[in-house]
Amino acid sequence: MYASIVKSALVIYQIASDMNELTQERSRIHASIVKSPLATCQHASDMNEFTQARSHMHACIVKSPLGIHQHASDMNKLTQ
Repeated sequence: MYASIVKSALVIYQIASDMNELTQERSRIHASIVKSPLATCQHASDMNEFTQARSHMHACIVKSPLGIHQHASDMNKLTQ
């Protein structure tokens, strides 16, 4: 009888241990599912910032020659 009680306790302990492992695995899977969209969102945000910075630099590059052209045009008018 004592042996069957010990055996039963060990079986219950093993079942509890297996359930704990399954719960931890489920938590890891859930965490990876949650982290994946967040990482994608962060990547998209970084790309958006990069695109905005690139657009701003492009605008500055375009504006600079236009400003020089306008300045030269103004100077040309003044000399005429």
